[in-house]
Amino acid sequence: MDKIVIFTLDGCYHCSSLKKRLDEINISYKEVEVTQNKEVWDEIVKLTNYDFLPTILVSPDNSETGHIYVPSINYKTEDEIVEIIKNYF
Repeated sequence: MDKIVIFTLDGCYHCSSLKKRLDEINISYKEVEVTQNKEVWDEIVKLTNYDFLPTILVSPDNSETGHIYVPSINYKTEDEIVEIIKNYF
């Protein structure tokens, strides 16, 4: 099973909306709130050169590495990232 990690910020509308959509279609994910997990978030920003949210990490078969999807860079709309995530299942 693939592991989905969503990097979020409290109060972020787009983050909340994406989590709600994934909940509605029963896709489980781990949420990492960036202000409470600064070291992890700093590593993601270092890898991508972007600090846009919600950033998604998909680790196929629960591996330690995976694919990072940054809004406005790797996906343009919520519908697009939901379809990308669904393709992993």
